[in-house]
Amino acid sequence: MNSRKNRKWAVRLFACLLAATAAGPAIAAGEVARVLIVSDPGARDGGGTTPVLRRILEETGAFEVRVCEVPKAVTMGLLSGFDLVIDNAPGSLAGDDVVAALLEFAESGKGLIVTHAALEASPRSVEFLEVEVAKPDHPITAGLPARFKVADAPAHLTLDHRDEILLAAPGRESVLTVSKQGEGRVIRIALGHDAAALQEATLIRTFARAAQWAATGKVTLPEDGQSRKAKVRPIRGLVITGGHFHEAAFFQLFAGMPELGYLPVEPIDAAKSDLRGKYDVLILYDFTREPDDAMKKNLRDFVEAGKGVVVLHHALLDFQRWDWWCNEVVGGSYRLSSEGGKPSSAVKDAQDFYLTPKEGHPITAGLEPFHLVDEAYRRMRFSDKITPLLTTDNPASDPCVAWVGPGPSYRVAAIQLGHGQTAFRHPSYRTLVHNAILWAAGRTK
Repeated sequence: MNSRKNRKWAVRLFACLLAATAAGPAIAAGEVARVLIVSDPGARDGGGTTPVLRRILEETGAFEVRVCEVPKAVTMGLLSGFDLVIDNAPGSLAGDDVVAALLEFAESGKGLIVTHAALEASPRSVEFLEVEVAKPDHPITAGLPARFKVADAPAHLTLDHRDEILLAAPGRESVLTVSKQGEGRVIRIALGHDAAALQEATLIRTFARAAQWAATGKVTLPEDGQSRKAKVRPIRGLVITGGHFHEAAFFQLFAGMPELGYLPVEPIDAAKSDLRGKYDVLILYDFTREPDDAMKKNLRDFVEAGKGVVVLHHALLDFQRWDWWCNEVVGGSYRLSSEGGKPSSAVKDAQDFYLTPKEGHPITAGLEPFHLVDEAYRRMRFSDKITPLLTTDNPASDPCVAWVGPGPSYRVAAIQLGHGQTAFRHPSYRTLVHNAILWAAGRTK
């Protein structure tokens, strides 16, 4: 057990050193701020809030964030390439050498944020707090509502004569302070006790602005809390399900895909109306034997308008008798019965797929060969005009398991894999599906 812990510690230490070497020189005017979050993945608070804090900062476009998961490895040499350090490691920074490194870092003109996780030694009960802005003219709090309500368990802050109180709550002198440490800027924030508390919109906005002020001495993020990144309209997708059982875990497949906006789920009846003005891409995970005339017209109009379609797993059974769909749009389908002297397709569960992606296509970007256990289809009908993207040598499956349809102007991708959790949770399968959605929606070429 001790050797296992030592190996984990060594891996985390190596990651800290990589973060330091990747940090580069100090910030220049107009560049993103380089941030190091010092965390402890085994801690009650910091381990769960670090990914949220990182996401808050990265989504603004104003920060480049690294994480160190070995707090005791913190030295001035490790910190020197960063503009801001966020101490999010509860109790783990005890030790004079580490404290001295953080103080020296701040005194040199850099920024330091001490979070709730690093301030609080024991858990407290969640309260509904009315937070007041004590200094509305400070760059961090500019534009904030004078009062806002949160559900949180604030840590205790002991004030120093150098502290300037920006946020306060009834019964507490402060829940957010700023102070000078030599030439640098130090922020202590008593809010944000867990990942749920960090979902508060006003707290997200405050933390991002506080981080920029600590790192640079000024705030250029918009007062309304919006990202400074150029806004790109989210992909308007529609998931079609029905007609075939599937695990609820299927819907986890779309988590962690920020390009998608609101993603409704409908039965195929949604295609009885014109879809062109509503959606950029249809994601099919249904089993519909035959569409009616209205569905055929609207689906054809959608595809021919240059809209995207991603066909997943059992949706390859759709529309068996619609030749245009099977042969010209998708380019592959599962035969439910024999035809033209060819037997029906076959299915076999729990198969080992050793998968090789084709290089040079946006749908396979970032993919390397991978292994997946999933359901296999064999003896499917295929157009000879498809573009194979992913192949396997499993004899229970057809060699091609992901492809682009034959229509030269259509944006249609098909993925035979995707029966259950082993696929939905696999990072390579998730990347494949995400890339297919981006390509079908016209976001990659």
